[in-house]
Amino acid sequence: MKSASPPSRRGPNASRAIQAWLLRLPLVTPYRLAFGPVEALDTMIVRVTLDDGAEGFGEATLLTGYTDETIEGTWAKAAELIGAAGSGKSRLHGTLDALDATHPFLTTAFRTAEEMAQGSARLSLEAPARVPILGLLQGDTQEQVATEADALLARGYATLKVKVGFEPQGDARMVAMAQRAVAGRARIRIDANQGYTASAAIDFVSRLANDSIELFEQPCAAGDWEAHAQVVPAARAQGIALMLDESIYSEREIERAAASGAAQYIKVKLMKFSSLARLEAAIGRIRALGLEPVLGNGVATDIGCWMEACVAARHIGNAGEMNGFLKPRERLLADALAFRDGAIEIPARWRPRVDVATLDRLALARL
Repeated sequence: MKSASPPSRRGPNASRAIQAWLLRLPLVTPYRLAFGPVEALDTMIVRVTLDDGAEGFGEATLLTGYTDETIEGTWAKAAELIGAAGSGKSRLHGTLDALDATHPFLTTAFRTAEEMAQGSARLSLEAPARVPILGLLQGDTQEQVATEADALLARGYATLKVKVGFEPQGDARMVAMAQRAVAGRARIRIDANQGYTASAAIDFVSRLANDSIELFEQPCAAGDWEAHAQVVPAARAQGIALMLDESIYSEREIERAAASGAAQYIKVKLMKFSSLARLEAAIGRIRALGLEPVLGNGVATDIGCWMEACVAARHIGNAGEMNGFLKPRERLLADALAFRDGAIEIPARWRPRVDVATLDRLALARL
């Protein structure tokens, strides 16, 4: 892993103007999760403009069931933050600091917009990069799954995800269908999105063969560490690695996962760590503890996915999960985030342009 990027090029005391847009972005196809289908992304976009005209954008996409943050609460707090910005940089950053623990999605939108505006080197790659991402299998029958798998493999995906967490026996059949369809040509990630009790997760994993399975993600509720501990022996017996996602919001949970042996993989997302700098630090800590980091948000727009891809290009060696930008009908970048042969492609020193006219057209509300 390369060393941390140098600080931004602009001084920390540049003045700023801040704007925000509230969007609802319908998806091309509903995204099926254990806690219900997602039909649209509820997203807040923040723009920070510095006194020299440099601008940056950040996002907070709120997913009910994944985070306790709500659209209504986030929008109200955004108004407070923009008001604090009008009273000076110190008050804004003090308010952000106070909100980091309870509203990380919200503070990420503001902090990353500022990092981008200040020219963060974390968002500028010195050489072109390809960041492999995973594809999603959502079919219900063997024929549908086989057709999906063939299409995804033809597009260059080498890692495919299957969503479970509904009912152990039926979920195990779904995984077996995916294994038959893939036939060793790709890795399979299984994601329960907290859908199981400990007993249901043990029932599910005991029905699996480990053919092509890379990992099994977040079987039980985020805060139920005891339930996860109960699943570990059953997963080990089947030769299946566990990953935590919803349980991880800070380095504190990373430390706990390592100490308890609850997982071999830890997934992190930019929107839970408040800044690019903190995200990089978390990835470094995961590796230092002997665990493997996975990065990416499957429910983020092209702004967040581009930022995560920049970090992944430097620090991650497995398939990223920053495929959310492929799901909505609308794109927010004037220059589309390139996707080819199963990977995001980022040119050297590429800086995307956000289409503000599109933000204005799609906005449900503005600040």
